[in-house]
Amino acid sequence: MMPLSALGKLQAEFQDVILGLNTPASILPHIGNQSGLATEERLSIYFDGYRLRLCEALSSAFDKTRAYLGDDLFDQACRAYIQEHPSQSRNLRWYGADFPAFCQVFFSDYPLVAELAGFEWYLSLAFDAEDQPVLSVGNLGAIAPHAWESIGFRCQASQHFLHSQWNSVATWLALSEEQTPPAPQRSEDTLIWLIWRRELQAHFRSVSAAEYQALLSLSAGQSFAGVCATATEHNPDSTSQIAGWLHTWLNEGLLSGIT
Repeated sequence: MMPLSALGKLQAEFQDVILGLNTPASILPHIGNQSGLATEERLSIYFDGYRLRLCEALSSAFDKTRAYLGDDLFDQACRAYIQEHPSQSRNLRWYGADFPAFCQVFFSDYPLVAELAGFEWYLSLAFDAEDQPVLSVGNLGAIAPHAWESIGFRCQASQHFLHSQWNSVATWLALSEEQTPPAPQRSEDTLIWLIWRRELQAHFRSVSAAEYQALLSLSAGQSFAGVCATATEHNPDSTSQIAGWLHTWLNEGLLSGIT
């Protein structure tokens, strides 16, 4: 029987070969010839199977990105990503976390690809986010008038933001409807997309820089009065706008509680 220390060493060597960190020569002597396959062929089954499984996980997470790039180009990107980013988690759900940033470099001449991948990732994060209560308009009736000076609101855990310079969301929508995506087009100004989950559906819409800052401030624990003060400081006529934001946030299920 092989000692445990030797077994652990052999397992580590096998893993390094599968990950491409070492040459097959170190492990081949330990692989027997069975089923008529040479040792190199038997090892390649595990080597290729590891990559195919990770490619499958990425394809599931970035379905529209794959459709946009085509199978061959997407497969090239996946294999390059796998080489640079070995899986660090037992749950493949989180394997694609660095894929959008990787696409910024791998497709540096086509920045829309990274944006599209980022949008897909945020949609999936919103869908998988922790379930939380949903604050309604009726809940506000219990707030005493003087308490509005100090209360804040908790935002949903599913809330994410995408800063977009390209028509990546329009591209995603076209691909979702199995239509030809539009040609890449850069916006003059950066667009901010709010992404969250309502019930069992991921939602998204564009927001202004002011609304974005207001939601960020609430998420950071700032009071609603403080958020209002900051907004009116930048725009003295924004009082009615702020009331509209609160009404919208409640209707869209973006708030989970009162602090």
